[in-house]
Amino acid sequence: MKSTEKSRQIVLVVGLVMVFISMFYVNTFYKSKEEILIEKEKKNELDKISSKKLAEDNEIKRFGLTKSEIEILNQHDIPIKDLSDEVKNAYSILKSQKYFVDTEIIRFTGLAKKAKGSEFENKVIKTRDSLVKNENAIGKKQSADFNKKQLAEESQARLKYGEDFRNLLLDRSLDIKVKVFGKDNKKIKLTYVLFNDVWFRKFETLGYFEMIHEKGFTHIELSDGYGYGKGVQYGN
Repeated sequence: MKSTEKSRQIVLVVGLVMVFISMFYVNTFYKSKEEILIEKEKKNELDKISSKKLAEDNEIKRFGLTKSEIEILNQHDIPIKDLSDEVKNAYSILKSQKYFVDTEIIRFTGLAKKAKGSEFENKVIKTRDSLVKNENAIGKKQSADFNKKQLAEESQARLKYGEDFRNLLLDRSLDIKVKVFGKDNKKIKLTYVLFNDVWFRKFETLGYFEMIHEKGFTHIELSDGYGYGKGVQYGN
């Protein structure tokens, strides 16, 4: 019996040892595999950086490009394989109207260097010179277009706010009509049969006017739909 029990203990110990050895082997194997993958990824990343650096050095030596010209020419809207594609990409960006004129002057300056002696040279130089000549005018127009777009978006947002505000009031069992109007939708009128000076005072003390003003409204009016009407004005 003692011999049998001892044999069982030996088998159990050996079994546990084998399990730990197996676990160590598996962990070591997978860890090594993971390390290999990490090292491979690092190598690939370093190779990419090295290739990029080599390509930039070649661009500098071959065409006399500056670092900023290379950086901007590497910004692509379409896949680039050759000079023809580079030219198409540059004009694609101009056509989109989504560009900064000073950036495109740098792009076309670099492109003119790369296009020297090619069929694209005259066209690229002409475009670059036009950008340089009209830089201020283009910049002003872009700024005006941006402001116009921003105003339109803000106006639309206030209109949407009026709709959402009306639904919120209804959800709270308040049948308050909401009207957004005026230039750039900067005026708002709330109409409710019970509105009076008491309500107006509540809007003041509870900060409701300020909350609405923060949405860009410069005129906020309360009305009972009959004889009562009172509002607040912010700026112009």
